[in-house]
Amino acid sequence: AGGGCSLPGSGKTLMPGEGYEGVAKFVLDLMTSYGLNACPPLLVGVGIATSIDTAAAMSKKALMRPVSSKADNEKAAYMEQLLEDGINALHIGPQGMGGDKSVMGVNIEHGSRHPSVISVAVNVGCWNHRRGHMVFDKDGKYEILSHKGVTF
Repeated sequence: AGGGCSLPGSGKTLMPGEGYEGVAKFVLDLMTSYGLNACPPLLVGVGIATSIDTAAAMSKKALMRPVSSKADNEKAAYMEQLLEDGINALHIGPQGMGGDKSVMGVNIEHGSRHPSVISVAVNVGCWNHRRGHMVFDKDGKYEILSHKGVTF
């Protein structure tokens, strides 16, 4: 992600007791503050973990999941849907011009954590989000796994 869609990207370690309600508030606060500048409709990746660096890595991993995918964990999948519905209810709409589709999806990745600490991070991709998968070997040779027939 880069340009305007990086503006909502942020992370925070919440105070003990804020729990998952605090995660939802953090995500919604970011979207109301910066979502308009990120070329909606957006893809939103949320990472939840003990440390902020792990949460940040997980948020990027979440952002790279396919748009229609859902978390394996039933509670995380439910939270994905709640956040998607909540952000769409803001009516930011395509290109910030208003409408029902502010996000195309919200994906959550999470790790185990200590009960007293919850860190959350958000990464955002714009409507034109691109993803690919390449594997490099030690000699710099590569194989493109996501787009067959593409060469450089």
